[in-house]
Amino acid sequence: MKRVLSAFEKSFEWLTQKIATVLGHSVVFMIALLIAITWIGLDIFYSNTLHDFINDCVFAFTFLMLFIIQKMQNKFATVINIKLNELVASHENASNRLIKAEDMTEQELRRLAAHYETLSAQLGKNSEMVTSASIEHVIEEIKEDIAVKKEEEKTNS
Repeated sequence: MKRVLSAFEKSFEWLTQKIATVLGHSVVFMIALLIAITWIGLDIFYSNTLHDFINDCVFAFTFLMLFIIQKMQNKFATVINIKLNELVASHENASNRLIKAEDMTEQELRRLAAHYETLSAQLGKNSEMVTSASIEHVIEEIKEDIAVKKEEEKTNS
């Protein structure tokens, strides 16, 4: 069963790649434009079976293209995530928390984004243009700031 699914997946991958290549060509766009103009013209001037046939073809084509586009988008997103994970993993100052960030919840991503805003503000204060830091540095600084504030509150009380 796994072999059959694997063979089907490879065939589907090959087919979607070929379809995406062909449909991305400018000549195919011009053909589609002519079909659309013909379809609209038939709708305005006539109401016959040719118009219904074109209407059915456009519906079927659109329905099938939805799945092909989604397949290509999934592949593209996976490739981008893998490349970004490699960049994060290879940089010594990068936070390894970012590897597989796409699996984080929305709340975790918001929290991480807030940390990066703090990092940006911290790095913006530094006059050197070549400063590099990671989110861990910001978290440590926040913890230190909190500890200093608590210490100040104790001494003021």
